[in-house]
Amino acid sequence: MRNQVISYDVAGYYAYLPMVFIEGDVRLEKPWKYDMIQLVGVHEHPESGGRHLKFTMGMAVLYAPFFAASHAYTLAVNPSEAHGFSMPYRVGIALAGLFYPLLGLSLLRRVLRHYVPDAAIAWTLVALFLGTNLFYYGTYRGAMSHGATFMLTAAMLFHADLWRRREQAWRLLVLGALAGLIVLIRPVNILIPLAVAAMFTLDGRLPTGLLTEKRLARAVAVAVAVGIPQLIYWKLSTGHWILWSYGAEGFFWSEPAWIQGLFSWRKGWMLYTPMAAFMIFGFWGLARKKPTWGLVVGLYLIVHTYVTFCWWAWWYGGSFGSRPMIDAYALLSIPLAVYVQRIQEKSTNWLRRISLASLVAVVVLNLYQTVAYSFSFIHYDSMSREAYFEVLQTFDYPRKESLDAPDYEAALEGRAERY
Repeated sequence: MRNQVISYDVAGYYAYLPMVFIEGDVRLEKPWKYDMIQLVGVHEHPESGGRHLKFTMGMAVLYAPFFAASHAYTLAVNPSEAHGFSMPYRVGIALAGLFYPLLGLSLLRRVLRHYVPDAAIAWTLVALFLGTNLFYYGTYRGAMSHGATFMLTAAMLFHADLWRRREQAWRLLVLGALAGLIVLIRPVNILIPLAVAAMFTLDGRLPTGLLTEKRLARAVAVAVAVGIPQLIYWKLSTGHWILWSYGAEGFFWSEPAWIQGLFSWRKGWMLYTPMAAFMIFGFWGLARKKPTWGLVVGLYLIVHTYVTFCWWAWWYGGSFGSRPMIDAYALLSIPLAVYVQRIQEKSTNWLRRISLASLVAVVVLNLYQTVAYSFSFIHYDSMSREAYFEVLQTFDYPRKESLDAPDYEAALEGRAERY
């Protein structure tokens, strides 16, 4: 039976766990009980000849409790299948993929309740989950990193809010641990703790003495400590403390594919997640309600999209919509909630009805597109204008001649697919 859970990127995130706790093969030098090479590529370091995993280990940390339960169960019931990739492990990782996004929504509700009414929060959370590609990457492909990043960002907002509101200095250490873990998932996620830190320290509401140099240094030390196991792994596997583990893949910093990433038929964020428009509409209200937050979250969104669409494969391989944008949704829930609050409280009846009906329509469209993608009607990387409208009208596979496959080799060299 084909492994639909621990495969592709997820297998790369997860492989640290069987590598350490089952195989004891940090340098990837021996055959495994289960041939994981079929699931995830292993890179060779050209200088040392050492072999290493492509992705950092942040997701493995979050998978670990579910892996431990699955491993204990398998050892007790069927020890011959205790290789890390059998059905109990798949179930465990699938449950992790469901748990973290739902936890993120719960934490987000507890943050938003201090700033917007309950009715606006309810609409916001439904719109955020059912109206974006978080739904797909929080259910069918929940084990990908995006739902976990969403949860960790919500957790940072939750603890930062209570740190300042209740003046609980110990929460700064929790924030340091969360920051370290979110960066350990994807190093470019460092933008998230920077944004959260700016939100809660630059708006003039920080109690005197709550943030001292000593407390900040301790929080930074905790964040760095979270990343030390990764450095040790790289040292053991390649002989280097710091490693670019993606091989020839990289960023084209002078050529961000903004137009393609936001609006293209292939993966455009605005096309496949039109709820993004309502998030952006909310910045006007957020700028009036909390100007510093509006500025910080707005700058974060600009920098996040820049980094995201400078990646060589700005469409991010086989995926539904622009999946890296999910990493921003916890922060973008704030302008979305403000938008919903304003249309509920300050709009005329007809404008309120039209606006809320538009939100519902976008949710329905997202669910339609999600189902179409899960049935492979929406192609994983080759959509075009013609193919999109064929799927929209027929809810069936588009004609092969209407598809527009990307040139991966040219994109890797920066020769094509940037505009």
